[in-house]
Amino acid sequence: MSKIGAKDGMSLTSNFDVEFDFLKYAPEGKRSVPNFAEEGIVKMLCDEAQLPNVQSAVAQRSGRYTGEGPVSYPHTRIFTDLSLGFLMDAQLMPLKFFNSWYNHIFNEDNKEFDGTRAGASTVDPNSSTRANRMKYLNQYACCLKIIKTEPNNVSSNGRAPVVYLLEKCYPYSIDTVPLAYGSSQIARLTVNFYYSRHTVAFGAQQRNLDYTSSPIETGMTLRDGTIEPSS
Repeated sequence: MSKIGAKDGMSLTSNFDVEFDFLKYAPEGKRSVPNFAEEGIVKMLCDEAQLPNVQSAVAQRSGRYTGEGPVSYPHTRIFTDLSLGFLMDAQLMPLKFFNSWYNHIFNEDNKEFDGTRAGASTVDPNSSTRANRMKYLNQYACCLKIIKTEPNNVSSNGRAPVVYLLEKCYPYSIDTVPLAYGSSQIARLTVNFYYSRHTVAFGAQQRNLDYTSSPIETGMTLRDGTIEPSS
């Protein structure tokens, strides 16, 4: 236990950050997605993420030795899709952000109105004969960073033992948002992403120099409020 404590204990699932780097693959140093004023709020509202899995496609060979069955060997790395979950504020900022990104992929403009109930009833759909002209991948993809954080004596996310960089990442589907009368709950949004591959970077170990092992961890026992040697 003293060795675990010296490394600041166990990892918690509730400590992580996400970042969208829209300059990584953008041509001529321009953002691959237009500026969104509340992008920082969207990242803060991300309440569910996953660290990507690792998987390989395999083939088989046989006949190397008499009596040996087929032997599998890896030949291609497989990168599956990934989902992020977001809590939604009253302005539905995550929903607006990802729909804006999705419209950008298909070269469509965002429609706006005055934000009132009466104004919503007057909005007309886009032309039924409109064409969708896709943009190139580097015009809408980003580098999505999922940073696993841990607390230290400075802040709740002061340490970062690992970061996953999802290359050429973009949203391919935005899940439905259920709405229902009854008990009120915070609305949530789930967005699914594809990416070409990922890079994993390992953070250097940040040892907790202020940690001192307790007597309980060094062969002592607490009995009736008194620390005694373990029998």
